[in-house]
Amino acid sequence: MKTKNPRWKGMVPVGLLPWEFWNMPLKKPLPILEPQRLRRIPRSFAWIDHRLRSEGLLEQLLPEELGLYLFLVLAADHHRLSCWRLDRIERAIPCFDRHALWEARKRLAALDLIAYRPWRKEEPDGCYQVLSLERPQPRFSPALQTVLSRVFQHLDDSQLAAPPGAVTP
Repeated sequence: MKTKNPRWKGMVPVGLLPWEFWNMPLKKPLPILEPQRLRRIPRSFAWIDHRLRSEGLLEQLLPEELGLYLFLVLAADHHRLSCWRLDRIERAIPCFDRHALWEARKRLAALDLIAYRPWRKEEPDGCYQVLSLERPQPRFSPALQTVLSRVFQHLDDSQLAAPPGAVTP
């Protein structure tokens, strides 16, 4: 990689893949501090989306929620799925009791960070999915799209046709 400043020659930004470097908002790349300890992406790999921090979700999480979220990210398969009993999670992260983990799970689901489905109704254990932070856009049928388009067009037309100061329905 070529750089303009010879002092930075051969330095690669830490933690970025080559195609991510070009979007890096720094004037010059950061030096690698410990080249012998450079992280490589292993076969079993987990990640936490940076938008958890940049979109302000991190500040909303209590320590129990953050601990459970991190555990579920690390325990998940390539579809971000895992199934762990609360007592096993409690043993894996003993700083939180089962009740705190239960509440953390409810809050993470309410924040739309995880999905949880119990094995049976009222059972404390089940299947987890760490959700993408990108929410899917709602998809409407072509017929509903046509109706919505007409409604919005009607609303636009009624706004344009109203005399100044008139209240429109």
